[in-house]
Amino acid sequence: MPNRILKESICTSDEIDRLSAFQETVFYRLIVSCDDYGRMDARPKILASKLFPLKDIRAAQIEDALRALTSAELVTLYEVDGKPFLQMKTWDRHQQIRAKKSKFPAPSGGMIAHDINCNQMISDDSKCPRNPIQSESNPNPNTNAKTHAREDDGFEEFWNAYPKKSGDIRTAYMEYIGAVDSGVEPSALLEAAQELADADEDEVRFAPSAEKWLRNKGWLQKPNVKANKPGAGKKTELDDEEQEDLERLMKKHWGAKDE
Repeated sequence: MPNRILKESICTSDEIDRLSAFQETVFYRLIVSCDDYGRMDARPKILASKLFPLKDIRAAQIEDALRALTSAELVTLYEVDGKPFLQMKTWDRHQQIRAKKSKFPAPSGGMIAHDINCNQMISDDSKCPRNPIQSESNPNPNTNAKTHAREDDGFEEFWNAYPKKSGDIRTAYMEYIGAVDSGVEPSALLEAAQELADADEDEVRFAPSAEKWLRNKGWLQKPNVKANKPGAGKKTELDDEEQEDLERLMKKHWGAKDE
């Protein structure tokens, strides 16, 4: 189990402040117990045994805590084949995803946690019958896709400019979105990638993969300018497999684009 990241902002979070001491403890223990994608079996008895192996915690206490966490929009509950699971919201913004596959099924329709709102999934008769971006007045989810999709987040330009194509484009994309969500301008990332591509040959050769460069805030470091022709050997476009990976990832995490 990899180490988890807890940020100082938790101490001043309004959502966390509304939780009771026990509910907050459940939240922290979920962070260190769920899989590398922020998912976990949500059966209360299972959670009680995994989160509190040394304490006598009842399933009803876990149910109450889960209701509070979903109300605070910290956790999403969903069902797959009649079995309850949970997804920690905004997981990909705060944690490093190292595993290539989750131990648990994804939320319905491949949507990420903050696109799902099944807050009553604890009850036996609760269901999440349709994609929540649909509404009574908007039954077609694609008609309002711009609310959830990022049609031009600049990643493709960044990936084309970055000189080192080793590593996983999907993980690189998640790191890129995390940087943008933290306030970094896409234009700044693109400019830094172009500067690295134009750096001296040794610096380009030993450059990290795009995902590691993004994770380590590589845009804050100024590379040494190389003497030979700028951009030599730079890849200018995505190959078919990379393009498919990127489109699939963007559709999964940000919704379908307008047709």
